[in-house]
Amino acid sequence: MRKEDLKHQIFTIPNILTYLRVVAIPFFMYYTIARNTYILQSAEFPEGFPLIGLIIMVAAASTDIFDGMIARRFHQGSDLGTMLDPLADKLMHTMAVLSLTIAGLVHWIFIVLLLLKEAVMIAGGIYMANSSKMIRANIMGKIASATISAGVFLSYFHVFFAQKAFNLDWIILGAGILLTYVAFFNYLKQAIPIIRKIMTERKSERLKD
Repeated sequence: MRKEDLKHQIFTIPNILTYLRVVAIPFFMYYTIARNTYILQSAEFPEGFPLIGLIIMVAAASTDIFDGMIARRFHQGSDLGTMLDPLADKLMHTMAVLSLTIAGLVHWIFIVLLLLKEAVMIAGGIYMANSSKMIRANIMGKIASATISAGVFLSYFHVFFAQKAFNLDWIILGAGILLTYVAFFNYLKQAIPIIRKIMTERKSERLKD
C-alpha cells in the first residue's frame, strides 16, 4: 500500500468509527472490573451488575454496523479498513472476556482458549503475510463471532444466570468458542498448503544463496 493511499484512508469515517471501538476498550474494561461501579443492587443481588461497562461495550460495538453501511453507501471502503475492522472486533471480544474473567463473571478456561486460538492465527497471519488474502472467509467464523458476542452480553448478568438459569451465559459463550475453533480448523485447511509453499520457496532461496 502506497503512503499516499494510506494517508487518504486513515481519516475516512468508517475507519474513525473503528478507532472508536478500540478506544472504548479500556473504558468498558474498567467499568466491568471495578465492582464499586456496579448498579441495580438488590437483596438478591447485593453486588449489582456491571451495566455501565456493558452499555459502553454495546455502544462501541454498534459502530461496526454503521461503519459498514457508510463504507458501502459513500464508497469509503479501503484496504486499511478491511484489515483493521476484524482486528478491532477480535480485540473487543478478547478484552471483554478478559475483563469478565478478572471480575469473576467468566471462567478462566474461556479466555485461555480464546487467547490460544487468536495467538496461533496472528502468528500464522504474520508468517503468511501477503499470501493470507488467498484464504477465503467462511460463514462459520461469522456465526462463531455472533455467538461469542451473545455469550459475552449474557455474562454481564452471570450472577443471575448462575442462580436462575443453569449458567446459560457460559453455555452460549462456550458454544461460541467451540464454533470459533471449528472456523479456525477450516482456515487451517486452507492455510497449510500456503505455508508449505512458502516454506518450499524460502528453502529454495536459501539453497540458491
